[in-house]
Amino acid sequence: MLKAIQLFTAAASISFLSGCITTQPTTYISNFDLDSSPSVDDFEVCSSSGCRNKSRLSYTPDEWQSIAAIFEPAPADSAEERERINIAIGAMETIIGTKNNTGGDAPRNKRHLGSGRQIDCIAEAANTTVALLLLQKEGLLNFHTVAYPQHRGFTRMMYPHNSASVVDKTTTEQYVIDSWFFAGGKPAISVQVDEWKSGYSPCKDPDFDLENYTK
Repeated sequence: MLKAIQLFTAAASISFLSGCITTQPTTYISNFDLDSSPSVDDFEVCSSSGCRNKSRLSYTPDEWQSIAAIFEPAPADSAEERERINIAIGAMETIIGTKNNTGGDAPRNKRHLGSGRQIDCIAEAANTTVALLLLQKEGLLNFHTVAYPQHRGFTRMMYPHNSASVVDKTTTEQYVIDSWFFAGGKPAISVQVDEWKSGYSPCKDPDFDLENYTK
């Protein structure tokens, strides 16, 4: 638990300084001793909260083709690509969940609603970063580059929270790709970083389609 808190604090510090330095997303996953050069047939993810446990996994050709198919035909713009990314993250969680017993991961940290191993936002940010790196490596991201995960909480007096992120190549805006709010296997959400850091929650967003996420 102490190591998880230390890593959480380190992530927050690096995120706070991100306006002054450029930190590679691989640095975040390396902090948890995850393989920083993931490939479709050999990658590591966190399989418990705080990334105390890890799983070394692979996608079968058929499994990966099902992920690649989400990006066919190719998205027309960055907004559409983020929608595809959100869907792909949920699909990747579903496949991984069958391999390492995280398929019953509950929304947020509501362990009593889930089954199997629970994943918190620290591990979610790491796992989603790994997933994004795979999508990027396989040439499925044309409008975005994977960025260092973002943090909110300490500087704005909010409950601490981490999320993976991407940068829009066209606008240079940064977006979180947040897979923590809903149960494992549900699509992630993408929100502009400044809005997310102000305390954004899809449960409080009147324009967010909660019904499709909570079925």
